[in-house]
Amino acid sequence: MNATDTLRLALDHFHQDDYAAAEQLLFGLLETHPRHKDALQLLGSVAAAQGRFEEAALAWQQALPLVDPHSDEALALRYRLGRAFYEQGRHEDSFLLYRDLIEAGHERPEFFVAAAAALQGLSPSGKNDGQALALLEEALRRNPDVPDTWHRKARLHERAGQWEAARECLRQVLLRFDQRAQYWLDAGLIEHAMGEYEEALRYYDRALILDPDLVDAHVSRGTTLARLRDHEEAIDSFRRALRMDAGDADAHVNLALSLLALGQLEEAWPLYEWRWEGRGADPYRHAAIPPWNGGSSLSGKRILLWAEQGQGDTIQFSRYVLQMVEAGAEVVFEVPESLFTLMQGLPVAGRIQLVATGAVLPEVDYQLPLMSLPLVCNTAMDKIPAPVPYLNVHTDLKRQWERRLDAIAPRAAAQVRVGIICSGNPGNVNDARRSIALERFAELAKAREEVSFFIIQPDLRPADAQWLQQAGPQWHAVGEGIGDFADTAAALSCMDLVISVDTAAAHLAGALGLPVWIALPHAPDWRWFLQRHDSPWYPTARLFRQQRAGDWGEVITTLRAALVVAAFSS
Repeated sequence: MNATDTLRLALDHFHQDDYAAAEQLLFGLLETHPRHKDALQLLGSVAAAQGRFEEAALAWQQALPLVDPHSDEALALRYRLGRAFYEQGRHEDSFLLYRDLIEAGHERPEFFVAAAAALQGLSPSGKNDGQALALLEEALRRNPDVPDTWHRKARLHERAGQWEAARECLRQVLLRFDQRAQYWLDAGLIEHAMGEYEEALRYYDRALILDPDLVDAHVSRGTTLARLRDHEEAIDSFRRALRMDAGDADAHVNLALSLLALGQLEEAWPLYEWRWEGRGADPYRHAAIPPWNGGSSLSGKRILLWAEQGQGDTIQFSRYVLQMVEAGAEVVFEVPESLFTLMQGLPVAGRIQLVATGAVLPEVDYQLPLMSLPLVCNTAMDKIPAPVPYLNVHTDLKRQWERRLDAIAPRAAAQVRVGIICSGNPGNVNDARRSIALERFAELAKAREEVSFFIIQPDLRPADAQWLQQAGPQWHAVGEGIGDFADTAAALSCMDLVISVDTAAAHLAGALGLPVWIALPHAPDWRWFLQRHDSPWYPTARLFRQQRAGDWGEVITTLRAALVVAAFSS
């Protein structure tokens, strides 16, 4: 065969996905014609089709000097070469190639899109997202009819939390092409993020009509149903996802959370161990140390228990330290610096070794993340360890806070002190649902004249601080004196009642055995379960639940009524 026939036959094999035969023909052709540009280009395409992008780039780089540098062929070849660089992780080389093309006046939309992708690859943290967004906008200005470009733009807006902009981009996507399930799924995720849960379900259902086996759509549908407190239907969606992909970590974790919310703890705890493998999962620290599985004896063994997730979680599950000590273990307890002094108030603090996160650890036999303890301890609803208080405040520190509070507002006869915590960590994904504007609590002051309210949180949000300045003589801020959670605990212990949103202070008040009223959103965190107004985790807690999502008015009214009739010891 001549070179032309050989190339044609190799191309036929390539189109039939018979890559080995295509390569054999091309290698033979290049032995006799080493500068055959078409053979080199096809060889690069064959390598790229098999994911061998380094070989593809090499072949295309050899072909480039052989083509007219001003031709469309050269542009197409350089575009493919940039893609090969990108797939190798050579994002800077990819970006520079596309930038050079654009600056040379070759302003094709696909060059802007590829440059944006390379920029994102250069900085997965999002540092280059603004520049990438500008490149996508240039691409859309030149050709607004490519749905994938709108989709990429939506993803960037979503990562920046620009939900309205992301929603509009996905609307543009679906106007142009509405037969791809992923587009409907992503539109649903935006609606979920904006709190439009019913609309999100509609989008997920459209996605599942197009692709009934789209696992992520089943998982996302379940997550939204859980937010609507329809946990039974949510569980059905998660189980459907797992029938299609038994290894989907997010389906396992979200199934666990819905089962936990329903109080089905025994089935949930093993599933909750998948939390280390889902998208956005926290890193599993201390993986080099053998985990304790609950089956072997701890007598004479040293085990590292380490804090994970939020500070409230650490406070809640520190109750299990006592069980580990009673099982005969030498416990090393690693906690964040902000909780280090507080944890010295554990009744077994003198029998364990406290270590701040990041400090050098002693030699240990086993390790276990704190929130795996309910599993290894076989925790059921009727077996939740709740010896309250399981945290104590140092006497001297409490006296200091008593003096500090007396200086702010001397305690008169029959005066009642109520501590208020209206917001938590603003970076928490559920912050908007769980935090309450401080001025909403003004209604409580009408319940009883003898009540003084103390805002016990170190960082007040600007609007709350502004309201507090003109709130009146019943209201006092004490946040400036709080250095860590030991101070928070001491301040709380000086109160006759604590009223808190769902944040670490609520767990702290419960762990201290203080009377605490907790205001919960319509779809609360799993640990508060559903319907009930008490907590098996904290016997001194009373729960006040939203009946309608986002409506704190009824919760505040109920709190005010409860405060009117509450009895306080003198």
